[in-house]
Amino acid sequence: METENLVVGLGIAGINLCHQLEKAGKPFLVIDDVPSFSSSIIAGGIYNPVVLKRKVKSWKVDELFPFLVSTYRELEAELQTDFLLHDFPILKPISSTDELTEWRVAVESGLLHPYVSSVEFGRPDGPFQNSVIGSVTIRNGGFVRISKLIEAYRAKLMHANLLVTKRFSHPQLSVKQSHVEYDGIRADRILFTEGRAMMQNPFFSWIPLRPTKGQMITVRVSDELTPDRIYNQQFLLFPTEQKNTFRLGATYEWNDLNETPSQQSTDELIDRAQKALKLDFEVLDAQAAIRPNVADRRPVIGQHPEEKCVFLFNGMGSKGVMLAPYFAKQLVDHIYDGGDIDPEVNLNRFSKRYTNS
Repeated sequence: METENLVVGLGIAGINLCHQLEKAGKPFLVIDDVPSFSSSIIAGGIYNPVVLKRKVKSWKVDELFPFLVSTYRELEAELQTDFLLHDFPILKPISSTDELTEWRVAVESGLLHPYVSSVEFGRPDGPFQNSVIGSVTIRNGGFVRISKLIEAYRAKLMHANLLVTKRFSHPQLSVKQSHVEYDGIRADRILFTEGRAMMQNPFFSWIPLRPTKGQMITVRVSDELTPDRIYNQQFLLFPTEQKNTFRLGATYEWNDLNETPSQQSTDELIDRAQKALKLDFEVLDAQAAIRPNVADRRPVIGQHPEEKCVFLFNGMGSKGVMLAPYFAKQLVDHIYDGGDIDPEVNLNRFSKRYTNS
């Protein structure tokens, strides 16, 4: 079997890369076994234009967001399914006068325009604790129901015989000067979008990963909580497609790097939420996965320093829904048209580590 592009991985990064290859009219084949602990499947898929802790816009948000919306709308039309909830309000409850003042200053500076336009004083409508004394509402955010997207895109590739459903084995890959060979497949190049599996990838062992374990839980709550917004205050709480059922997350763990949910993390999430909300949470399930974070919190994208047929598209971390559409287009343009890769995400920024490895 022959193809131009052999893509390894079909999470949010892999889907966006395949979509851009298809839009460019370039052939591809995907290898992926979609493990149940994939960080893409478990991720909440939230995209937020504001860094709440620092009260500033998210990195490159004004460039990323228009591309994000148009890309996922294209995929919805192509796959004939709905998974994007755009311009879904993000409500941040505020529990201190100092923080209210900080938000007022940030909003009045105009630096958060057009995403936050005002600060609301007084407890918002809803089952909030008495300690909540104000709030801000962030516009133009939202979330992608990632598992729904992956299921639909995977079905599309299987129907077109473009998906090999098996785990990729790095030792079986043979890299030649002008192509790669793998398990009877010959391709002009290989593009790794494999998430946390990059930790076992011998071609990119020099990339400074800082993987984190994240846990989310699915909870049932009372009718008092309206499903028309995302709640965010040291927790994320957002609706599923089931009545009174929400997802609550997420934790960050740097040491215990396994995919097993813990009661400690479940208790931590519920405790965080109950500091703002007067609600009882019935826990329906818990899921954990490893995020492929890079030490400097930026993606790693580009061509291997020596193996010219080997490429990387990884390190999206917890913002993969935001980052993947824009940078997938950038990588495809780089491969076929010689376009530049943003220096902040180009894997060449770690070239000294490669030289010394």
